[in-house]
Parts: sequence; structure tokens; C-alpha cells
Amino acid sequence: MALGIDVGGSKILAITIRNGKISQEWKFPTKDGRVANTIRKIVEESGEREKIGIGVPCYIRDGICVKAPHISELTGMALKKIIPDAIYMNDCTAMAYGEYYLRDEKHDPLLLVALGTGVGAGLVLRGLPYVGRGSAMEIGHIKKFSNLECQCGKRGCLETILGGRYANTRKMYEQAVKGDAQALKFFQEYGKKLAEGLAPAIQLLDPEIVVIGGSVSSAYPYFMPSFLEELEALLSYITPDDIIFERAKSPHSGALGAALIAEQRLL
Repeated sequence: MALGIDVGGSKILAITIRNGKISQEWKFPTKDGRVANTIRKIVEESGEREKIGIGVPCYIRDGICVKAPHISELTGMALKKIIPDAIYMNDCTAMAYGEYYLRDEKHDPLLLVALGTGVGAGLVLRGLPYVGRGSAMEIGHIKKFSNLECQCGKRGCLETILGGRYANTRKMYEQAVKGDAQALKFFQEYGKKLAEGLAPAIQLLDPEIVVIGGSVSSAYPYFMPSFLEELEALLSYITPDDIIFERAKSPHSGALGAALIAEQRLL
């Protein structure tokens, strides 16, 4: 058995797995100031003590959460203080590996982009999660996309124009489903901005597949046409036709990936 915990900006989702299948599940709202205790509660209830993977929305270096833009409680924390024997990773790293597993480990490199409260990314390269020196793929904090102040403390980050904390994506999605012209135009522009943000990563990494996850992926049909059109103009040598684009297969992929990474000791 292995336990995976996916700490997101709005919810904490956890599962235990046996033979790659979910056996237990927990779901709690993310409440800043109570995240560590919620994690401890889940671990206690699960009964798992050895194979625990925890995905957290923060930049990690040497086991320290350098900055958690949406959960101030974790900023500066030595994560082992929460659960000493757990393996900690960026939440998008966990999600990327979960999506890789759900595709029978066929597509490599796999680039995962999470569009939710903020914007993050994860990469599976040669069958392994890639983390650089801690938390590679912080695509949401590439600059020069706006003049807005980001939760990271600087201005202009990609997530200030794509993240749900800054753009009213939930309301716009509800209106787009109803055929509202303003909402449909919003997602047309959203797709173009997403292409501007992802084109450099795609050009550099040359992924076989790009998976779009996170809560904003519900609007996938509304922003993908403009995204692909803009991406065609922004890439050289690579074309969107060379790449598989898909929505995330499961809302559990972050917790699943965390559990699998812990079970297999991949980090």
C-alpha cells in the first residue's frame, strides 16, 4: 500500500493505492494555517507509515518550502516537520507522473500544465519525474505577461493572466457553457495567452504529449482552438500536429502520482 496526498490551492485530495488501484480516499478544503494538521490527520487515518508521497504547491529546495504563494503556512517550512518519512514534491510533478501512469507509460516526454488557482507544470522525462534541483517547471512564474503583482511577490507572472485567483475563470466557464458571447471571447483570448506562455517550454522540451489539467481544464473545448492556432505561429520546426494534446484523465492524478513516486522511490 502507498499513500498519496495532493495539496492544492483550494482542496487537499488523498488516496491510498494497492496494486495501482485506489483503495481509500479523503478530500478536504485547503485552509491556510491548517494544512499541516490536515496532512497529519490523513496519514493517521490511513495507517500508512512507510510509503507516503505528498505533492505541495510550492518551490522546494533541499527539503525546504522556499515559497508557497497560495499557502503561507508552508513558506519557509522544513517539510519533513510535517511527516518525517514522507517524500515531498511539487504538486504538478506528482500530477505529471500520475497522468503518465494513466497512459500506460507510453508517452515520453510528457509535459503537464496545471491551470487552477495558479499555473504550474510538471515533466516526465525518460520515465522519471524531472525536478531539477528541487522544483523545476515553475512555468507560472515566467515574467513579462502583465503588470499585476503575483502572490510570489513579483509582477508580471504568467499565472496573473491565467490563474483562477486572478482571472474569473469559473464564472466565465459557467457563462461559456450557456453560449455567452463575452465568455466565449474571454476563452478565445485565454487560449492565445496560454500559447504564448507554453510555446517556449514546448520549443525547448519537444514533448510527445502535453496534458492540460487543473480546474480551468473544464473549459478545454473553449480555449484549445485559439491555443493551437496561436501555437502554430509561435513554434519553429515543431508544429502542433507533431504533439498529442489531451485533458488530464483523472482528478486523482496528483494524489496517484505522489503515491506511485513514493511507492517506487523515484525521488
